[in-house]
Amino acid sequence: MKFKRLVRLLPVLSILGLSGCLSSVLKDLLITSVKITPANPTIAIGATQQFSLVVTYVDGQTDHPSPSGTAWSSDNAAVATINKMGVATGVAAGTANIGGSYHGNDTETVLTVTAPANVAIAVRGDSRVQEVTNLRTGQQMTFAANGLRDSVMVSPSNSRTAAEISVLPEHGPAWLAIDPSGRYLYVLNLASESISAFTIDWKTGGLQAVVSSPFPVGAKPSSIEVDSDGAGLSAAHLPGGEVSHFLIDPATGALTPDPQ
Repeated sequence: MKFKRLVRLLPVLSILGLSGCLSSVLKDLLITSVKITPANPTIAIGATQQFSLVVTYVDGQTDHPSPSGTAWSSDNAAVATINKMGVATGVAAGTANIGGSYHGNDTETVLTVTAPANVAIAVRGDSRVQEVTNLRTGQQMTFAANGLRDSVMVSPSNSRTAAEISVLPEHGPAWLAIDPSGRYLYVLNLASESISAFTIDWKTGGLQAVVSSPFPVGAKPSSIEVDSDGAGLSAAHLPGGEVSHFLIDPATGALTPDPQ
């Protein structure tokens, strides 16, 4: 009944110039969760990490608001600082909880800062597009999920052309996650409820499917995250936010369910 009354009030509020404000409030009420991406990254001292938020609404739709619209915080500025644009900078070895607040919805992730020799990659971007830098070689590769073509676009920095890697017969690639070593790329296929896994070839700038990929992930997956140590992967599910866990084979990148 409350929503019906609000609908009747909209024409009046429009005249008063308040309908835009009301629709914004209603949209905020429909937010079910916010998550920081990338989750639990590792960077070197002096390196930077771009963070952004993924907002999920009651109908399962997601949005990526501008980082400037999020209130950012670090609980350990001696280890990592973060500016108003969501860019964190490693100050010293250790961990810091990076917090993000969007319209009253709070979330956080752990940022690990280590000595440069122990860090393999730095990641910028969001869940659909990630620019990955190999800290040992300086190479860069950009990965972009294309849900309309059921593929992942791969763009090496040393090439003017991009390669399109199909995930077929799976459908709906929408979320990317890369392990801290920079060896494996994981792609969540929403429509097929599966995860496609690839080995990243930094020499050729290509992807090779991991043996036994794709891996079933369970009903209504919404996001995936690789553990900060690269030992496992977790997948969140709608509507209740249940989480399933997988172990990552360090030699092959293959996933196996972790009963925990």
